[in-house]
Amino acid sequence: MVKGTGATIATLLAADIGGTKSELAIFSLNEAGSQSLIQRRYINADYAAVEEIFERFLSECGYLPQVAAIAMAGVVTGGRAAMTNLPWVIDSRLLEQRFGFRKVQLMNDLTAVSGSIPLLGPDDLLEIQKGKASSGGIRGIVAPGTGLGEGMLLEMNGRLFARGSEGGHTDFAPVDEEQLALLAWMRRKKTPVSYEMLIAGPGIANLYDFSREHTGIPESPQIVQAMSQATDTIPVIVDGAMGRAACPLCRHVIELFLSILGSEAGNLALKLYAIGGMYLGGGVLPRLVGEVPFAGFLRAFNSKGAMSGLMGEIPVNLILRLDAALIGAASIGRTQLQEG
Repeated sequence: MVKGTGATIATLLAADIGGTKSELAIFSLNEAGSQSLIQRRYINADYAAVEEIFERFLSECGYLPQVAAIAMAGVVTGGRAAMTNLPWVIDSRLLEQRFGFRKVQLMNDLTAVSGSIPLLGPDDLLEIQKGKASSGGIRGIVAPGTGLGEGMLLEMNGRLFARGSEGGHTDFAPVDEEQLALLAWMRRKKTPVSYEMLIAGPGIANLYDFSREHTGIPESPQIVQAMSQATDTIPVIVDGAMGRAACPLCRHVIELFLSILGSEAGNLALKLYAIGGMYLGGGVLPRLVGEVPFAGFLRAFNSKGAMSGLMGEIPVNLILRLDAALIGAASIGRTQLQEG
């Protein structure tokens, strides 16, 4: 319903609560599609709890949504979820009581990203490897952001089932001498060493520190100065890897990042038998398009011994649409709420 009017537009609030930022939007409850009625982004560090973000958005949006579908970066159990990279707890019943929602549907953020795939158009995807998709085959998703998300989309009897996982927390498996050295170096800092500690956004800082010590590539004075003045050094490293005058150390870091990501994406593809295709999400990778080649990613993705032939047949696409989790949450929310 629209605030302050007699209108009876049935609406749904969709939210993507990440480790760094939150995206909220209002969607029509009865009309399928990926176009929101209004959409806003909030920086989580500006708020003490997720309820404050909901309070602000609802005061600004001009709608009174009857239901909510919330994707968040964490484990969802029994209508309650604890964020992985923030000290926030989200409880569906408390949100229903506080904001008057008829129903709140909680889901993992990679469940939402997985659910967005059928809604993505050609302009929302960038082909990394052509391959040959098998109709009805499982589709896998790997998404490096503040954390490392992994998920899948399964089609069965004409129905789609999206599921996120905590696969980013599995043990890192080095594949060459440099990565063996990286594992030994990381183990001196913390154990166990997970993929998320290396190929999520914050992991880029670990790769930078390791590469500085291990490779002998000198630091760029400009990058050192920029990092000293930045509250978040990750964008400095990523930006430093781009352009004709790229910082060699930053470029090496991002190439190492892509190589490890390719290995883990290939691991997930094999475990899922993802002959429907693999998808790359998150906010880091779209920034690299046209600046850093994905050849190293593909070498690592396809380097699976006896299964290398199979890997070359799996299509790989990069999701360019940054609000994929938001539209996926809305789609899943509509479906589940309609089914009761």
